Amino acid sequence: MPTTLGTKAGKWSGKVKARRHSSPRNQLGRPSSSVGAPKAAEQGGGASLGEAQVLETLQRAETSVERVKEQLENMERVDIMEAKKRTVRKVRKTAKVVAGATLAVLMGFYFDVMPPAARYAVSLALAGVIALRGYAKGSLSLSGSASALVVGFVTFSSWFTFGVVLMSFFFSSSFLTKLKQDEKEKVEKDFKKDGQRDWIQVLANGGVPTAIAFCYTAAVRHAAPQAFWVGAFLGYYSCCCGDTWSSEIGVLSPSDPILITTLRRVRRGTNGGVSVWGLLASVLGGAFIGLSFWIAAAMSPGLSASPASIWMCSLAGLFGSLVDSVLGATLQFSGVEEGTMKVSNRPGKGIVRISGLHFLNNDAVNFVSALVTALLCGIVFNKFSVV
Repeated sequence: MPTTLGTKAGKWSGKVKARRHSSPRNQLGRPSSSVGAPKAAEQGGGASLGEAQVLETLQRAETSVERVKEQLENMERVDIMEAKKRTVRKVRKTAKVVAGATLAVLMGFYFDVMPPAARYAVSLALAGVIALRGYAKGSLSLSGSASALVVGFVTFSSWFTFGVVLMSFFFSSSFLTKLKQDEKEKVEKDFKKDGQRDWIQVLANGGVPTAIAFCYTAAVRHAAPQAFWVGAFLGYYSCCCGDTWSSEIGVLSPSDPILITTLRRVRRGTNGGVSVWGLLASVLGGAFIGLSFWIAAAMSPGLSASPASIWMCSLAGLFGSLVDSVLGATLQFSGVEEGTMKVSNRPGKGIVRISGLHFLNNDAVNFVSALVTALLCGIVFNKFSVV
């Protein structure tokens, strides 16, 4: 019994020792193999996932680059199309100018020697073109367009050179009226965008010279002196053109003008305010009328005009603008609106007076100043035989 128990105890202790020596290796080995495999798989999966993310990012970047390229190509195509459109517009404008100049030269040579019926038909056509174009461009209202048709017909049929002067005034004034309208709207409360002229404004600027052109035609038919009527016609339009140029350019002056009666600084847009820009523009406006007349008269067969007419028209533009300023400073109301600080031509609530009486409006001031200038120019032209 003792021997058997000792033998069994020895065998059992040997097995325990063997387990102690073997189990750590096996236990360490098994966990290492069983735990390490998932870790390796996890590492491999993480690497593949990171590569997928990188590839996806690269694909997105490539897509973005392609989109940017397409946008740039579209922008280039748009720029090319816009450049072509600008070129086409320039070509059209150039063609219109060339066609107009060619027509003016032909009319200058042949208009005044046409039979009366042909001359009247051409006059009506030219006046209609001006009236319709003014209405289409927004320079004339419907009533203004109808009045312009009458003014143009009488003016052209009397003498083609008079018609050239009329066109010079109309187109230059329309262009300057539309120049920097947003800036003018900030200054003038009564400013009308697009500057449409109605029948009152058309007749205020063109009614008297139309009557003068009619009197000139009668003087030609009766072989009476014509210098007075020519001078009066040029003086009227020189004043109108000089005053329009002065008003439209002077209001854009960087500095405030001075009131012509008191020489104190006033806000831009004030009636009666004068500036260097405005005075220079009035001289240039008158000179433009004189130059147009001189060139057109030189093209007419058997007729000519003295270069002195250009200087006389320049002085008429300046003189008429000064007369307009004096009337505007004394007999035309100017005030400033408290809220917007814009200049207004009419008194009312919230309007602080700057100068002038509320007696004449802008059309009346233009009419009186142009009429005075026309009479003086007619006298000077007749006295010194400028034409």
